[in-house]
Amino acid sequence: DQPVVTTVLAIIGKFTATASFSTSYVYSAELFPTVVRQTGVGLCSMSARVAGIMAPLIRLLGQYHRAIPMAIFGSAPVVGGLLCILLPETRGTDLAD
Repeated sequence: DQPVVTTVLAIIGKFTATASFSTSYVYSAELFPTVVRQTGVGLCSMSARVAGIMAPLIRLLGQYHRAIPMAIFGSAPVVGGLLCILLPETRGTDLAD
């Protein structure tokens, strides 16, 4: 319908995906202690690459039902956010207002 809007949104999406992939290296290097830093950064890198491989395949699930890819892509960050509650830094603390 609107090729200019589609192209602009696609480029913004590619930019943010590239930025988040690059940021994962910087953030994961600061996140892990020195003893397991290489293993942690490698695990984050592997997870990002597996997710990049799986993303087009998950999109293909839209052939069966239109909501399946949206449910998968939407539930993954929610589950990640809920798992952050289990981290030692946030366990048992009140959330900031």
